[in-house]
Amino acid sequence: MSSARLLPGAPVAEQVLSEVAASVAQLRAAGVTPALATVLVGDDDASAGYIRIKSRQASELGFVSPHVHLPASASQADLHAVLADFNADATVHGVLVQYPIPGHLDYDRALAELDPDKDVDGMHPVNMGRLALGLPGPLPCTPAGIEALLAFHGVPVAGREVVILGRGATLGRPLAMLLAQKRPTANAA
Repeated sequence: MSSARLLPGAPVAEQVLSEVAASVAQLRAAGVTPALATVLVGDDDASAGYIRIKSRQASELGFVSPHVHLPASASQADLHAVLADFNADATVHGVLVQYPIPGHLDYDRALAELDPDKDVDGMHPVNMGRLALGLPGPLPCTPAGIEALLAFHGVPVAGREVVILGRGATLGRPLAMLLAQKRPTANAA
């Protein structure tokens, strides 16, 4: 029987950020400035803090981060219009709608309006379908981070039975699909 061990995330984050910085430098050298657009609806302090962190990190890595902050009273149509603008903007490569959004808005409907190839959270229905079929596309962030954490620390997944507590759409289900794929860092039984 093996004992539990803590898998620190900081070294994984450093490696990933280093790889992203190198990719951004290559893109910029080729004349492309990567852009991650963010959308915040309402005045949730934690969400605003996450947006500030993402914007600062984008700047540190060398890409731009256009931001739209809609009031809490914004309508579904207002949110969809912002997403349509980002979808149509060829200089925007990724879009993140910060969750949660005010209760009168439907996050899933908004997500469905987003270009699946610009969905950096990997939660668009098309991207979840790609994940289920093992096709390339944006991956849900937290499951992808967990897989990177396991791979970085040399935790073998291939051929093993993996237990995931919870089956939610943002973590449990996508993590199960990701770890079951036939790839070097996955292939769980």
